[in-house]
Amino acid sequence: MRIKKIFNNNVILAHDEKYVEKVLLGRGVAFGKKEGDEVEQDKVDKIFTLESKELVDSFVHLVGEIPINQLELTNHIVKEAEKELDLTFNDSIYIGLTDHINYALHRHRQGEHMRNAFLWEIKKFYPREFKVALKALDTIFYYEKVRLTEDEASFIALHFVNGQNLDSTLDMKVSSENAVILDILNIIKFHFNIEIEEDSINYSRFVTHVRYFLQRIRGQVRYDSEDDNQLFLQVKKKYAKTYQCVLKIESYFKTKMNVSMTTEEQLYFILHINRLTMRENQIRSDHGL
Repeated sequence: MRIKKIFNNNVILAHDEKYVEKVLLGRGVAFGKKEGDEVEQDKVDKIFTLESKELVDSFVHLVGEIPINQLELTNHIVKEAEKELDLTFNDSIYIGLTDHINYALHRHRQGEHMRNAFLWEIKKFYPREFKVALKALDTIFYYEKVRLTEDEASFIALHFVNGQNLDSTLDMKVSSENAVILDILNIIKFHFNIEIEEDSINYSRFVTHVRYFLQRIRGQVRYDSEDDNQLFLQVKKKYAKTYQCVLKIESYFKTKMNVSMTTEEQLYFILHINRLTMRENQIRSDHGL
């Protein structure tokens, strides 16, 4: 393999003899190297052979956004999980899990503590994955000196479940689901009068969130908490325009599915939509639009 792009001493984008792109992780794998040089295989700790160019692009974008130590942290967590669960994950788990851990740490440091309404179900139906996810919290604490909650462990456990390609376990009506996601994205586009960059990490985050939301409302596992209500009131006031967009989305769900959002669900949508539109709104502002 030869180096195509160097991100830092420990992460590179390379291509093999068939020019298939791969992301390589390893201590000092790029030290003293330049683009076009041959990769020293003995320094490679992990080769990310992703399923499509889109996944490679997403991973490359993610690498540019997060601290390298968090990518190494995720690599450690995945390796330990594979050993504990006696399986091999799809490499795409690194994108979702790295992004989730990065965002969870950011939220924790901002004093935003999210609950997972599926916590009880995940403990019951995926006890092995949840147990390993609790160990992942210890690893995160060791690396970052941040103690995340059981709710975050349940989110991590879901990444372990999805990473096993257990499509039958989480089977959903994909075509119908995609139509709903497209409708919601159109509501957001018209509300903010923007175009949404579909190959961005924030777009992937938002689509994943909507899929989880659809799973929740179909499973009828939905409730509010007083802690979430307090945070909701703060966020609703801070992002008033985004909240108005969420009300339009709620109206859509009422009409299409006869479903009303809980305040917890509105909170999640506000935060995700705000992240989704942040870059596009900034571009418009910079150009005086």
